[in-house]
Amino acid sequence: MARAESLLEASDFSGIEYLLSAYGGMGSFNVLGQNSGRAGFAWKEDAKELNERLDSLRSEALTLAIAIKRSHDASGA
Repeated sequence: MARAESLLEASDFSGIEYLLSAYGGMGSFNVLGQNSGRAGFAWKEDAKELNERLDSLRSEALTLAIAIKRSHDASGA
């Protein structure tokens, strides 16, 4: 996400493609609040809230990225 942010802040359209590539498949971002250590896998206490917020932001980012891509494609840029 830091790479997408950097590209988008520089008004580089490849940041939209980079962001969209983070949805689905290997390397996608989808879960927060996990711990794994010597005791094994465990959820952090606030994992539910973290993931609800992530889901909301992820949905908003996807909606905006798709709209920007459609606009860009329609303009023939």
